[in-house]
Amino acid sequence: MVEDINFKKNIVLLIMGRLTSKFGVAFYLIVLPLFILKSSGSLAWSGIFFTLSSLPAIIVTPFLGIIVDRINKKNIIVICDLLAVILYIILLIAYNYKDFFLWILLFVTILLNVINNIFEIASKVLFTEIVPIDSIERYNGVKSFGDNAASIIAPVIGALLYGLWGFKIILLIMVFLYFISAVLEYLIKYNSIELDMSAKLNWFNDFIQGIHFVWNNKDILKFFILVMALNFFVGGSEEIMNPGILIQKYEISDLLFGFTSTTAIIGTIIAGIFIFKNQKIKLQKYMYYFIVINSILMIMTGSLSILLYPMKTVYFCLFLTIQLLIGFFTTCVNVPLNSYFQIYTPLKFQGRFFALLAFSASLFVPLGILYSGFISSIIGPDVTYIVNNMFIIFIIFLIIRKGNNKFILI
Repeated sequence: MVEDINFKKNIVLLIMGRLTSKFGVAFYLIVLPLFILKSSGSLAWSGIFFTLSSLPAIIVTPFLGIIVDRINKKNIIVICDLLAVILYIILLIAYNYKDFFLWILLFVTILLNVINNIFEIASKVLFTEIVPIDSIERYNGVKSFGDNAASIIAPVIGALLYGLWGFKIILLIMVFLYFISAVLEYLIKYNSIELDMSAKLNWFNDFIQGIHFVWNNKDILKFFILVMALNFFVGGSEEIMNPGILIQKYEISDLLFGFTSTTAIIGTIIAGIFIFKNQKIKLQKYMYYFIVINSILMIMTGSLSILLYPMKTVYFCLFLTIQLLIGFFTTCVNVPLNSYFQIYTPLKFQGRFFALLAFSASLFVPLGILYSGFISSIIGPDVTYIVNNMFIIFIIFLIIRKGNNKFILI
């Protein structure tokens, strides 16, 4: 870890640069489906577009970490933002070529997805380099606060501006946002951790080394598997169980349903502030308990759906309250877990590790959604909520029973 007396200035610049980029991503992702559907007039084409634009980034993600591990992380994120600026300028120029624009948009979106993945991985490793170990958890709380605030504000503003002035103004705003992000990140002053890169780049061997690191470090492997289990069993909550219960069973309107995700995000924002202000509680020590509490809240969501039916208003109010708590405790799990990975994964492996983690999540979340959708069609979304989270509690019980239930505390 590089000691830097100006680390607070550096971390503010990194978080602000990352926040600006995240705002841009959320901004773009809410507007893009609206534009694609309006331009093509086809839901089928929309589905094809988003599948084709997402797959390449997923496929190459495991190998992106190799690049991150070998290059100055600050340079990577600045270059990523500048490349995004260039790509959005290309879209601005190509916008008037209506016959070809959707195909150009598809190609550029593929590149943007890859760039966003590289940026995400590199910014996590850079975060580890510039923040002292004893402050990582606190500042991860700030980062979580910023990311979730952007996910609330950006979609609202993006949809409003798109409705008023169209897609072209969105592209212009994206150029501005990513340029500002690049400038902020360029101002970061730090000495890059020099790793031994004398060995010739070998994509396959470097990739295998990353897998071996995870496999041979039992604590890292245990938490890696735990993350995948959470992605699988909880991944279908927003896409399957929540709409299945509220819209299909309780016939809540689409407008009111939109408040559920907003409430959960508010919970994550509150948690981010709490983590930053917290000076006494070592959250890593209580992570298993937070996971169990979260699962109990989700079990309550399913159980109350059965017990209170058809009392729509009562259930919806309780649902919102529980979602707020779920958002809070989810962040109280994610932040210390991510901090643990940053602290105990050697810098020379961090890029590859976070790339593998992102790649695995991109597989297990869709698989979890598919599984939850299938099970919900048989036993109902509320019972699926209960069953999935019983599995999570059972997994935590197995981990604790083996006697290896403590983090290495900071």
